[in-house]
Amino acid sequence: MASIYRTHNQRWIALIRRKNAPSISQVFDKKSDAQRWARNTESKLPSSRDAFKPHNLHEALDRYQSEQLPRYKSKKAREGEIRLLKRHLSDCLITAINFRDIASYRDNRISTGVSGSTVIKELNLLSKVFDFAIREWGWAFENPVKQITKPKPGKPRERRITEEEYSSLLCECDRTKHVAMKTIIVLAVETGMRQGELLGLLIENIDFDSRIAHLPDTKNGTSRDVPLSPAAQKALNGFIKARSSGKVFCNWSTGDGLRSSFQRLCKRLSLEDFRFHDLRHEAASRLFEKGLNQFQVAAITGHKSLQSLQRYTHLRAIDLVELL
Repeated sequence: MASIYRTHNQRWIALIRRKNAPSISQVFDKKSDAQRWARNTESKLPSSRDAFKPHNLHEALDRYQSEQLPRYKSKKAREGEIRLLKRHLSDCLITAINFRDIASYRDNRISTGVSGSTVIKELNLLSKVFDFAIREWGWAFENPVKQITKPKPGKPRERRITEEEYSSLLCECDRTKHVAMKTIIVLAVETGMRQGELLGLLIENIDFDSRIAHLPDTKNGTSRDVPLSPAAQKALNGFIKARSSGKVFCNWSTGDGLRSSFQRLCKRLSLEDFRFHDLRHEAASRLFEKGLNQFQVAAITGHKSLQSLQRYTHLRAIDLVELL
């Protein structure tokens, strides 16, 4: 039976104690809300003392990884987040974790220099684990992640590549005869495709007559047709040559391999603070500077949210002066 009592600040606490299970409580402004929550919560609890089997947090993270992560497009990134959560959160009973533990995790991550955006992603994943533990597995009763304030997201990257830097990248690819790297850089800047979309691009999905590259399966779970600029079409024609099927880029089996190759290229040129993903930022910005509106740019880049697209767009003031 739940205990309901009034606090010194005139609020109401509903407290449920059960054998073989941790106590759970919730604070309300109205007594009727506390009573309603207690009834609903008690109806979901195990009816016998042996019905509740305790489970640890790491067990829940492992189960979520095995059952849910295979559905993710960004599975590898989520696996890394789960490893971080297991490293920083103790393997105690999942029902024993409260909002103070989660807040402490948040503060510790921020204090080590991790960006707010990264911590938000980690907390969102942890929140999903708790939601599944509550609704699907019956391992927990409440989600402590929803009781804390999430950090502010970090500022979006504003690094844009200059024409001189872009030319130096292509020239270095020519010098080292790395045609694949040159082609993928040109495509990234001219089309705004994601790294995974470029690596998964198939020759048979490119229509050179219509100058369209078809992406049947993107990060958002939908297909997309990407128009090819003359520069993109020229780069593809020169790279594919006589091949008629298969992946366009067979040089890298994973995104990590491509990123490592690109970083070595940047290091040789002393190109600082530049990542392969920044080429997608550059592509979006250039499309706006060509005069396309936000809906046209989103159709090319595949952004579902205009707010998300805005984070990828950094227009140069000197280019806007000419428009004014």
